[in-house]
Amino acid sequence: MKDILKIERILDYCDVPQLFVARDVFDTIYICLLYEDEPVCCYTAVRISSGRLAAFLSGQIDLRMLFVEPETPNEYFDVIFSEGTYQKTLSSEAILTEEKLPAEGYTFSGDENENVIVSIPIKDRNLLSEIVHKFGWACM
Repeated sequence: MKDILKIERILDYCDVPQLFVARDVFDTIYICLLYEDEPVCCYTAVRISSGRLAAFLSGQIDLRMLFVEPETPNEYFDVIFSEGTYQKTLSSEAILTEEKLPAEGYTFSGDENENVIVSIPIKDRNLLSEIVHKFGWACM
C-alpha cells in the first residue's frame, strides 16, 4: 500500500505546486516544499500541528523554521508526484541540506486576495448574481 497525501491547500504555485499543506489517511497534517521538479516533482515534508500551521499562515513563524526545527525532531519525509498522486516515504536524512531548505525570511500572508475573472453566458448571469450575493463575494 502506498502512503498517499491529499493536498488540502496550495500556498504557493508556479507551474506546479511549490508549497502546500496535505493530509494522509490518518488526517495527519504535512507541509510540503518543492526542491526539484525534473524529471518528477520532489518535495520535502514535515508533520505539522494545526496550531503551528495556523501560526505560519498568520505570518508569526518563518517557513525555514518549520523545516529546521520540525515538531518531531529530525523527522523528514520525501514526497514525489507520481502516477497522479503525492506519495510519501520517510526520509533517511536527519538534517536537511541547504538545497532542500527554504530561504530565510519567507512568511506567509493570508491577506492576499486572488482575483478571478469568469466569463458567464448572458443567460446564466442572474444565477451567478444570486450565488455571489448569497456567499457575500464581491464583483469587479
